[in-house]
Amino acid sequence: MTQPTCFTGSRLEDGSFVLATLESVRRCPARSDFIELRFVTDEASWTWCFRDPPERSERGAGGTLALTVGPYGAQARCVDDSGLGLALPTSEALPMILAGSQTYVARRLLERMARPAVPTA
Repeated sequence: MTQPTCFTGSRLEDGSFVLATLESVRRCPARSDFIELRFVTDEASWTWCFRDPPERSERGAGGTLALTVGPYGAQARCVDDSGLGLALPTSEALPMILAGSQTYVARRLLERMARPAVPTA
């Protein structure tokens, strides 16, 4: 049986990601069982809301994370020397982010935030 590879073909150096800083953490204003993380970059800010995990892993700081567009919204992925790794559950990503790990946000996520809302009839 072959081992799955963590590399997905996208690298941080190709301009698809922007270094981000965690600006704030709070309960989501719309859902008290969700947590909201606000990141700032040189280009824009971005907010990630997700269900507050009932249990958080003890994984500490260190390493690098990339916040990417996933099949159902944003997802955190580990980053190693070869590129983007597998998606992490929020219960693992959250403690790493809160502990100060280096975090990048996909430009596609920033662009989604910048689009004006389209009025509906």
